[in-house]
Amino acid sequence: MDIAQGLTKRERVILAHLALPLTLGEIAGSLFVTRNTVKSQVRSIYLKLGVADREAALRAGRRLGLLSADLGMPEIDHRHRRRFTEVPRPAVQTSTR
Repeated sequence: MDIAQGLTKRERVILAHLALPLTLGEIAGSLFVTRNTVKSQVRSIYLKLGVADREAALRAGRRLGLLSADLGMPEIDHRHRRRFTEVPRPAVQTSTR
């Protein structure tokens, strides 16, 4: 059996999510499953692709045509990334009178 055919539909979805700058917990949240479910599926993907880490899985996925070469997000410069909890403040303080 071909490796590409050996991955389940859900494993292909997980593999595509691995190309994004998301933690396993964030992937789980977006798919409405537990982090442990994602971990188990990732282990299965690694085993089927014969790899040991995320980057190797992505390279193998691209090589096998499971992922497009441009799938993934550019690196984020975290120094310029705003936190979701930051509240914009007015430039000038207004009077309360």
